[in-house]
Amino acid sequence: MRKTYRNKSIVLLMAIVIMIAGCGKEQIQNIKNINNDGKTEKTIQNNEEEIIKVDFSQKFLNISGKSAEETVEEIKDGGNCLDIYENEDGTVTVEINKEQQEYWMDSRGTMMEELQEQLQEYDQNYRLEHNDSFTEINAYYNLELPADKAIVYVRYAEFLCASYQLFSGVNSDEWKVVINVYNSDTGKLVKTGDSDVDLTYDNSDWEASK
Repeated sequence: MRKTYRNKSIVLLMAIVIMIAGCGKEQIQNIKNINNDGKTEKTIQNNEEEIIKVDFSQKFLNISGKSAEETVEEIKDGGNCLDIYENEDGTVTVEINKEQQEYWMDSRGTMMEELQEQLQEYDQNYRLEHNDSFTEINAYYNLELPADKAIVYVRYAEFLCASYQLFSGVNSDEWKVVINVYNSDTGKLVKTGDSDVDLTYDNSDWEASK
């Protein structure tokens, strides 16, 4: 049987955790200089506080499983950003300061650790690894993990890596996550994919990894 990870399945991962924490209304700044060129932009506020603009492209929103409107609504309340708004081209921009940037980057690593702990509840040999730049994921599991569960864990790990890259300053059209699936029984590679191409495998791929 062929198994495919497709963006339409990503709604499953939202059952694990809300995408991001939110922006406190009391923190929202009256910043109107919206830039829709798809790049992370830095501006200086009147009080000389550095404002970092992080753009969520449509590609990123697809992985999150949320529309632009849903994303803005979901993170308006709370904290850890100055402002959030939908742009005319359907993308979303989050405005943060340096301290909040550090929070977002640190939290991605923490959430990856928590995700691995959840995965290992199925089998201690299952694991999710990422490199220091959050551009590559190594997922170890076997066919005993249901396909719908594998989709959730792999895609949510991809989302965390993508958001880390965006909050670290990577332009919204330049982030990419390579995904390697390994047979947890043998340690051999089953299949490789990335954020631009659906990751697919079938029984022959698993047979070759034994």
